[in-house]
Amino acid sequence: MEDKDFKDWLSSYTDYDKCCSAFQNQKEFFRVNTIKNSVEQFQGNTKLKVKQSEYYNAAFELEEKIQIGKTWEYFLGLIYPQSLSSILVSLAMKPEVDDVVLDVAASPGSKFSHMAMLMKNRGVLVGNDLSPEKISALYATINRLNLLNCIVTMHNGATLNWKSRFTKILLDAPCTALGSGAGASTRWELDHSQKISSLQKRMLFSAFDALRPGGEIVYSTCTYAKEENEEVIANLLNNVHGVKLMEVGLEIPHESGLSEYGNEFKKCYRIYPQHLQSEGFFIARLKKGE
Repeated sequence: MEDKDFKDWLSSYTDYDKCCSAFQNQKEFFRVNTIKNSVEQFQGNTKLKVKQSEYYNAAFELEEKIQIGKTWEYFLGLIYPQSLSSILVSLAMKPEVDDVVLDVAASPGSKFSHMAMLMKNRGVLVGNDLSPEKISALYATINRLNLLNCIVTMHNGATLNWKSRFTKILLDAPCTALGSGAGASTRWELDHSQKISSLQKRMLFSAFDALRPGGEIVYSTCTYAKEENEEVIANLLNNVHGVKLMEVGLEIPHESGLSEYGNEFKKCYRIYPQHLQSEGFFIARLKKGE
């Protein structure tokens, strides 16, 4: 897509100049892995120049120019590099120690490992992905961070064929990644979004089928296109009985979901780079009727 066309398109969602400026000046975040050390222990031991996030006490902004993947904190599994927007997705999930949780597209393990941490390494956490390469990356995260409550599976997320097994499910869906990748204007086209949207819809149907009655799904992407966000949620609401759109429930800067799909879509979160100086994200929370 040409730059002007992309500007017009993105301006229909949010302030283009603020969005692009914030994207170019994103802050680098990581979270403390409290399975291996508490936040207080990390703060007492680290030599990194950091600032604690006002939105989550285990999230920190890096205030120096270093490669965090080469630090001893990273090597020992005490921290995990992750954008602040991405960290918030697991907080919206609210996984508990007695939950049975599925992460449909878990690799490389950012949100998966955060959920294990929130579950205090208890309960059951299933990490699924599609290919041996992705599974290998997931295992690397599991081993480095000392995750113990995990099961790893390799299935097509669009055809899971698991009936009513999980109390909570995260579908961080494959997307066009306009919120996290540079050069978005040169690689985004509507037909590409529509093609991915078709896969996302199948994956959400499959995930919903795997959810127990009364269970909850968090659906997220790191993109802006409504075809990959509100349209996917609306497709489930319009075609499946017993789905309820819930409040995300996080006190963070954001814009509401697009009301053109219905007033209840205001419950969804659209997080743009200017909100958190982090990547763009979409978050929706759904509940399955009893």
